Amino acid sequence: MSDEQSIIIKRLTKCPHCAHGGAWKVAFADFMTAAMAFFLMLWVLGGTNDEEMRAMAEYFRDPTVIEASPSVLVPSKEAGQSSDSIIDMGGFKDAPKGGDDDGVGGADKAKEKAEMESLKRLIEQKISDNPVLNELKNQLKIEVTPNGLQVQVLDDRKRPMFGTGVDLPKDYAANLLREVGSVLANTQNRISIAGHTDSSGYHSNAEYTNWELSADRANAARRLLLDGGVVSGKIAQVVGLADTVPFDKENPYNPRNRRISIIVLNQEADERLRSLSEAPGLEDLSGEMVNSPL
Repeated sequence: MSDEQSIIIKRLTKCPHCAHGGAWKVAFADFMTAAMAFFLMLWVLGGTNDEEMRAMAEYFRDPTVIEASPSVLVPSKEAGQSSDSIIDMGGFKDAPKGGDDDGVGGADKAKEKAEMESLKRLIEQKISDNPVLNELKNQLKIEVTPNGLQVQVLDDRKRPMFGTGVDLPKDYAANLLREVGSVLANTQNRISIAGHTDSSGYHSNAEYTNWELSADRANAARRLLLDGGVVSGKIAQVVGLADTVPFDKENPYNPRNRRISIIVLNQEADERLRSLSEAPGLEDLSGEMVNSPL
């Protein structure tokens, strides 16, 4: 047996340009995509004026009178016009560029808004002058919106506007709606009335549901507004929306979701509502009957 040790030499192959992982490329691509989407959003919002922004915010808050497709929301004379925007906005016209017609329209809108503000102050003064109704001021929400002057009579657990499950208003609620009607009697604008409920429903097999209840309460509010002096022809619509448009979106069972929403429609909102409810003319119906295969 030899006493000499064996010498083992290991030679490592060095690679100066070994491949690195490709995970960073995926992360970088995600970052660039998010950055592009963010700047695209800023660019689109940069072409939207304050009036359009308020209209969009109002739609998501209360779409009572502006539910329609883009072809309905845009007047027919403008829907077919070409747009100079790089992005196809689906039929929506470009933002106004300050022409002569815009100046006239802007003056009319300013005048109409001032009238709405005046109505708001008159209603608030009416409520303040009446000690009984002044106790309900926390249940009355009045604001000028892109659709016009909105007056919401909110329910309260301690002081409900209506009896449980019925459309009969309490005496103080009836007096409040009459006082509101006495002020709205002075406006020439048409009025929309909507009834809302919370999500507390009836028995699953019940024939009378929150839809009927909200509609009946809206109609009860209509009668009280007429008692206050509003002309019947000024009522544009009376609808029941059940619990589809909650005041408190976080808590659908909040008593304040039970409310009556009264909107004094401005000209634009009224035109949108008319376009949604217009019936076809007699000539159109005659043509359809002639062309019908039956």
